[in-house]
Parts: sequence; structure tokens; C-alpha cells
Amino acid sequence: MDIFLQIIISGISLGAMYAVGTIALSLLWGTMGMMNLAHGGFIALGGYISYWCMTVLGASWLFALPLALGAGMLAGYFMYHLVVRWMFERKDFSVDIIIATVAISSLAENGFLNIAGPQAKRQPFTLSGGLRISEVVLPYQTILTVFVAIVLMVVVFFIVNRTKLGIVIRAVSQQQTASQLMGVDVRSTFAKSMMLAGGIAAISGVLVTGATGLFPSVGFDTTIKALVICIIAGLGNLRSAIFMAFVLGLFEVGVQYIFGQRYGFPAMLGLVIVLLIIRPYGLFGEETAERV
Repeated sequence: MDIFLQIIISGISLGAMYAVGTIALSLLWGTMGMMNLAHGGFIALGGYISYWCMTVLGASWLFALPLALGAGMLAGYFMYHLVVRWMFERKDFSVDIIIATVAISSLAENGFLNIAGPQAKRQPFTLSGGLRISEVVLPYQTILTVFVAIVLMVVVFFIVNRTKLGIVIRAVSQQQTASQLMGVDVRSTFAKSMMLAGGIAAISGVLVTGATGLFPSVGFDTTIKALVICIIAGLGNLRSAIFMAFVLGLFEVGVQYIFGQRYGFPAMLGLVIVLLIIRPYGLFGEETAERV
């Protein structure tokens, strides 16, 4: 019984980490149809901002998340004006932006490498201890991560579905040309979407690095796994992505327990291949048709 409980709790811990990592990626694809592979750079940025805030400046942990949020939004703003705004009206935007964001991710990783060095650092924004259930301990850090993932999801849903900005974002994502003809400032909408996604990714970086440690390429693995989860759930489907993050976390931990730790992620990728053969548009995605 304790072993089963340990697998459940470890799966929830891993799933929570995946969940916070998928929100910004799914948000940007769902609203703007943009695959942001520089997502890992925003995660690393949030982690380093929190680290510098608490260790270099000696500030309280209360400032870590707001500063990470601000830094992520600022980075999203600059990324839009320096790169995305010159591409998003082009016909091949969806392909060009993938190449561009891979380059940005590499530049960001090298930037953190030169500034902070290659050594892994311990993220000070962590909660020690945990909630004892029978003989198993559920870490407070996991509870915090699950809580923040739910809060971020609610905030994103509220902004997208209940605010004027959300209506404009959805209008632009569905019909960019028609929105422009109706007087919507498409460029401004795109910039705000990137700022929102950047801020959320940076916050997730604080939580992810609390579990993995902090190093320049910390966002790479999270981005790959978040991408896998988004594809399985159906690109742009935020609620399903969060759900699948926990399902795949439990699946990976179960495989690790039965076959060994090194088989966890490969087994998850194998599952992705099988699912994509059966349902190419994801478990909860819908088949789309392009008008000629």
C-alpha cells in the first residue's frame, strides 16, 4: 500500500512540475498559433531572477514570484518587438518562428552560461518538509506547485474568456485579417499575448528549478516534455494539457518503478508515438480542415 501511495505522490510531484511548464506554451499556441521553442529561456530567466533576488539581493521570498513575473513579461515584450513583429504577418510564420525561437533559446542559454556559470545552483525558493500520509511524505513544494498551476490556469482562463483583452486575443487568433479590418490593433494584441506567456513561463521557472536545481539549460528538458504533453493533449487545449501533465507524470513514475529510472521518459515518448498514430491531432484535440 505504501509503495502504491509513494508512486501516486511521486507521480503528482512530477505531474505538477510538468503542468506549470506547459501553461505558457499551450497558451501561446492556443491564442496566437505560435510554437515558442524559446520557452526554456523564459523558464531559466524566472529561475535565475528568483535566485538573484533571494541570494544576491537578500530579498524575501515574497518578491521572487512578482520579480520573475515582471522579468518574464519584459522579456516577452522585447522578444515580440525584436523578432516576432517582423515575422508574424508572413505566410510561413508558423515555420519561421520555430527556427527563430530555437535560435533565441540557444542565445539565452549561452547568455546565462556566461553570466552565471555552468555550475548547478540550489533554488532558494523552496519549501522544506511535507505532509505525512501513512508512511509517505507529500512535499510542501509539490503542494505549492499544484496550487500555483491551478491559480495560473484560472488566471489564464479568466483573462482569455472574461476580459476585453481575451476577446481581442481570440478574435485575432481566429481571423487576423478580419480583426485588423474591424480596427483591432493586431500588433499590440500579439505583444500583450507574448508578455502574458513570458510572465507565466518565468513563474513556472521558479517552481521547476525548485525541484530540478538551477543551471543554464534547465528549461530545455521542461520545454521538450511540455511540448510532448501539449501534443498528446491537443495543441492549444490548456485544460487537457494540465490533465495530461499529471497522467503522464504518473505513467512515467510507474514505468520508472517497474523497469528502472532510465526507462521513464523513453516510455513516455513511445506512448506519444502510439497515440499520434491513433489520434494525430491529440487525445482531446479536434481535426481541423483548411479552406482552399
